[in-house]
Amino acid sequence: MADLILADVRLPDGRITDISIKDGRVLHVGSSDRNGAEVIFCKNRLCVPAATDMHVHMRDGTQKAKEDWKTGTMSAVAGGVATVVDQPNSVPAIDNAEIFSARVELAKSQAYCRFAVNGSLNETADIKGLAEAGVLAFGEMFAAPSSYGSALTPEVIARVTKEAAAIGKLITVHAEEVAPGEVHSLSEHALSRPASGETKTISLVNSLAPENAKLHYCHISSTDSFSAMKPGSTFEVAPHHLFLSYETAKNAADTHMRMNPPLREESERKRLLAAFDKIDVIASDHAPHTITEKSAEFASAPSGIPGVETMLPLLMNEVHAGRMNLNAVIEKTVTNPNRILGIESPAFMPGARADFAVYADSPVKIDAENLHSKCGWSPYEGMYALFPEITVVSGVCAWKEGDFSREGACFLRG
Repeated sequence: MADLILADVRLPDGRITDISIKDGRVLHVGSSDRNGAEVIFCKNRLCVPAATDMHVHMRDGTQKAKEDWKTGTMSAVAGGVATVVDQPNSVPAIDNAEIFSARVELAKSQAYCRFAVNGSLNETADIKGLAEAGVLAFGEMFAAPSSYGSALTPEVIARVTKEAAAIGKLITVHAEEVAPGEVHSLSEHALSRPASGETKTISLVNSLAPENAKLHYCHISSTDSFSAMKPGSTFEVAPHHLFLSYETAKNAADTHMRMNPPLREESERKRLLAAFDKIDVIASDHAPHTITEKSAEFASAPSGIPGVETMLPLLMNEVHAGRMNLNAVIEKTVTNPNRILGIESPAFMPGARADFAVYADSPVKIDAENLHSKCGWSPYEGMYALFPEITVVSGVCAWKEGDFSREGACFLRG
């Protein structure tokens, strides 16, 4: 007998059917015996596998004013994300087993979705100890400085990638080149971290890492970088580089649009969006800061924006409008990130992991007051998005029309 039945859902192939779920797994797809199970009538709404966001910064600890595991993962499930992968440039950096274990326990006490935690690749990282403790991957490794991450020298990059590759772990890379000096506007920020520097740094890391290194490049912001990728490596693009540009910002010095890598010009944004089929993964780079921090002068305001709750809704709005292919969105937010990370993907077949999102029929305008991140703002304010009404995590409704549950949350040990 099923624990939960999603009744009358519309699958990506157009079929209207029931999904019966038991013990976190799909029991049956088709007509169901609804006696004794919790039944949610989905009214022919679209159901897709829930996403894996392989690049989030959940803050918490000394940074809990920006975000914590509770609010960050509530945002995730309210946005159709069942699994998040936390980056290690927290405070303190996750560079040894003791700090890693404390981070995991903190997340276990608050999370509303499945989660993993990456290990740091810095000068002092205990790579073997972190692997034994259960990190899913290593990085993002900073080949350029960013918020709470210092650039590594070529010698350190060569050493740590060799150590991580020797134990078969994925290495994720933040590839930028940064010019010295202050910046006072979005266009200056883009010039200080140029797309050409991104491409150059990818080539540098490719030359320093051993041949057997599993490399994944984070938040690529220019199509010029695609050709620099080492054969067998993978890369992600963030929604802000697909949907925002510094030329369309209402304020040329809007700190809420400041992130690393920076927003590019509108023509580059359009090229990136047009190359959607060539992108391996879409990941949010959810990196919230408080409204107070973002209210500083541009030169001193921190880089980073919230995005885990709006990633899928922005993409699903494109699908709804006929501008994106649904199967391509599923590939880049479910199939590919799970394959790269070595995580089992949810699917519409008996025995598969039961992580699903059921989407509303109509898009709405994004309003930060209706989002769940502690930071309380969104760079996508006023843009249209298609949000899920239900998100199932490990066979449990983690999000259902405003109500949350932590029952499906769990730690994914690497």
